[in-house]
Amino acid sequence: MLSDTAGSLAWRVVERFYCARQVFSSVHDRYEEIVQSYVEKFDQPREEIRLAPRELVELLSTQDLEKLRDQYLMPLKQACHRLFRTEVSTDFLDRLVNDIFHELSILKEEHYNVLTYDVDDAASNSESGRDLQLEQKAVLDEVHNMFPQKVHRIAHLFDVGTAALEALLHRWKQDPVLIRSLFLQRDRFVKESYDDGLCHFYRLMYGEQSAWQGYRIVGDSFLASGFVSHAHEAYSEGLKSLSQSGLAETDQEPVVAEFEAAIRDTGKAMGAPAEQPEEKR
Repeated sequence: MLSDTAGSLAWRVVERFYCARQVFSSVHDRYEEIVQSYVEKFDQPREEIRLAPRELVELLSTQDLEKLRDQYLMPLKQACHRLFRTEVSTDFLDRLVNDIFHELSILKEEHYNVLTYDVDDAASNSESGRDLQLEQKAVLDEVHNMFPQKVHRIAHLFDVGTAALEALLHRWKQDPVLIRSLFLQRDRFVKESYDDGLCHFYRLMYGEQSAWQGYRIVGDSFLASGFVSHAHEAYSEGLKSLSQSGLAETDQEPVVAEFEAAIRDTGKAMGAPAEQPEEKR
């Protein structure tokens, strides 16, 4: 288990923010897809459509909302508080995450209200049932307006939060916990967070044409701690990144030589067979 160092907390914030964003993205996309199907079905603008309680409930999943809140947003909120908050100040990202958690909690509660105000036909015949039906109508009218507002508000907050977190990443560009964890997760959430995955993170951390530096730094970090195979992978991927960086060829040459030497040395340390010279003909 990670200790609560600034590096481990930074990693928790990065991992949990992007994972939370992915989970919400699936909630948002499912919601939009279902709403669009009703727009096409009724041939009406979405703001004019009124759905029955069970149809309204099906726009969102209770399980998905609970998972997003409890497994992702709550730990993210706690990590942000511990990393950023003091008695007198905090970071903008911390406030945004707190707002996302608050808005999601309201959305979940209103979703639950729709379930509890589902009045069957038999109950509506009694006086109390008619009162409940009036209350149900008021709740449903409110929810029809509130659902899209909250879903779109949370999407906006995630967009703003992404920009805020991207602006922070360069602060942690030398932190061993963060840079190693990003590399080790490069085929998981890191790959899914941006079209170009780890390279995008490294460009944010080291500069637009300097993603290759991230691979070299994390390779050095792995090597210093004895993780030779991870270092070898990082140097090898860094060499590929360098070739795609747009760096001038004259500037690339010394860096290429450094990468090739590091790849060769780590390969030997792993017990890789030495290259055999070509036979003379």
